[in-house]
Amino acid sequence: MIRGVTIASLIMLLLLVLYLPAVTPPSAFFERIRSEYAAHGEAWGDARAHRALESALALLDRPVVAPLMPGASVQQGRATTAAGHQFDTVGRRLLDSDYLRAFNALALLASFRLALLGQLAPGLLLLAVAYVVDGVVRRWVKGREFVHHHPDVWTGSVCAAWLVACAAVMGLVLPVALPLALLPIMGGGACLCIAVAIANYPVGQARGRAAT
Repeated sequence: MIRGVTIASLIMLLLLVLYLPAVTPPSAFFERIRSEYAAHGEAWGDARAHRALESALALLDRPVVAPLMPGASVQQGRATTAAGHQFDTVGRRLLDSDYLRAFNALALLASFRLALLGQLAPGLLLLAVAYVVDGVVRRWVKGREFVHHHPDVWTGSVCAAWLVACAAVMGLVLPVALPLALLPIMGGGACLCIAVAIANYPVGQARGRAAT
């Protein structure tokens, strides 16, 4: 079950990331960045929003090269031939395509939201550690009380944690208005699911049956 959920969610996530730039203009992603920059500036302070935008721009501030594009010396050698000129024309059209510009805008939006979430990383890390410790303690108490673990609960918790993580990634790339606290809440929900999975982690043959 876990393998099936993982494969299906990854395929859907990949299709979504590749489909969005084809149906969404770059201006929609840039407009969403402007709106969220202003909203986060009012909620958390202009300094935090500015640092997040700088981090996103620095992450994507590198030249984009089309696949199979040769170096400058090779281009000069091919420019004299009709095939080389046609190859260079195709490469320039690829770089100037609306799809590639929309994909770069999508990546900038995701980087901006991820940078904002990264500023809350210390608090989320403390929450994750607290949940993991809680799961380990609960498992230890169950062992001392001779209480059986629940493979079904473990399987459901792992699947739920993975689905929440995929939903968070979808939230990073969707050019729609999101509540400011949605992504941190998703991070906390994933940590909670992991804690429940640790507390109900099966052993031996039960774990093997649960994974399948």
